[in-house]
Amino acid sequence: MIPLKTFVSEHRAANLLAQVRWRDGVYCPRCRGESAILYGSYRMFQRYRCKNCDRTFNGKTGTVFEHSSVALRKWFLAVYAYVRFILSDKSS
Repeated sequence: MIPLKTFVSEHRAANLLAQVRWRDGVYCPRCRGESAILYGSYRMFQRYRCKNCDRTFNGKTGTVFEHSSVALRKWFLAVYAYVRFILSDKSS
């Protein structure tokens, strides 16, 4: 279960996304190359640069959250509430 304090700040939500997305290691979403290096940061997201295709990316690149104007913490709270609702509905 994810603690509700995860949804308090955008930085914590970004860390959660990175943990879930990169659990098997960081790879380039464009060429799937695994030779990525740290390349600064973008807002609260760590940026990476792929050594194969020379593109930069972060944790949101290639996800449904990439071009959203809604904060990531709000997305996570909405998904969390929806899943909790579905699970509580099935148990009754």
